[in-house]
Amino acid sequence: MLQGDFRDPATAERIRAAVGGPADLVLSDMAAPATGHAATDHLRIVALAEEAFAFAAAVLRPGGAFVAKVFQGGAEGDLLAGLKHAFAAVRHAKPAASRAESAETYVVATGFRGPPAA
Repeated sequence: MLQGDFRDPATAERIRAAVGGPADLVLSDMAAPATGHAATDHLRIVALAEEAFAFAAAVLRPGGAFVAKVFQGGAEGDLLAGLKHAFAAVRHAKPAASRAESAETYVVATGFRGPPAA
């Protein structure tokens, strides 16, 4: 088991070393503690998903996939635009286990096009 802050570049290197190269999948089920204020909670989870996407771009192999929890709410436009640029396909999925009234959904991006040119 690896433990570390995924935002630390050294953590990405440790993960690459542990899996023997780039990863096939990055899955983020992160959520900040809920405040009860839907707009605030939405912005906080989108920010986490954006950070997870940046991490995924650093560790994924070309063709890899990224899945992240988000709350519906309208502020995820920049995240979706970035994902559509970096992946061949982007869609949303709502697991059957998620309550119908919940704003929780997952963004599923497949076909990673590779890290951006330096």
